[in-house]
Amino acid sequence: MPRPARRSARGNADDFAYFAVEVAEVVPPTEAEVNALLDDLEKRKMLSDDRYAEMRTRLRAPRYGNSRLQQELAQKGIDRDTIAAVIAEQPDELSRCRNLWLKKFGQPPSDMNERMKQTRHLASRGFNMRVIQQVIRSGGAANEDDLSETTT
Repeated sequence: MPRPARRSARGNADDFAYFAVEVAEVVPPTEAEVNALLDDLEKRKMLSDDRYAEMRTRLRAPRYGNSRLQQELAQKGIDRDTIAAVIAEQPDELSRCRNLWLKKFGQPPSDMNERMKQTRHLASRGFNMRVIQQVIRSGGAANEDDLSETTT
C-alpha cells in the first residue's frame, strides 16, 4: 500500500489558519465580548437610546398616534423620560390624525357603519379617542373656519 504524500509545514499551517477561521465563524461570541463591543459603541456615541427613539418616532409619527408610539418605544426598553421628550418634539396628535384621515378617507362618514370603520382604523393606529372624534366630526377641517365653510 502506498504511503500518502508528505505535506509540507506550510500546508499544515494553511490548514490550521482555515480551521481557525471556520471555528471563529461557528463559535458565537461570549457575553463578555458582546458587552465590551456595546460599551465601545456607546463610548464612541454610535449607540444611543435617545437617537434611536428620535429616529423611530420621526419615521412612525406621521402614521401612528402617541399611545402606539409610547408602547413601541417602551417595548424596546426606552425609559419613560426619553419617550416623553421625544414625543413632545413631534407635531401635535390632532394634526397627524387629521392628515392620516384625509389621506385614507378624505370625506365624512355617510352612515354609522362608515363612521365606526373610520374610528376603528384611527384607534388601531394609536390615536386618542377624543382626537379621533374631533377629526371625524370636523370632517377633516383644520379649524372652526374650515368647518363652517364645509357645512354651508
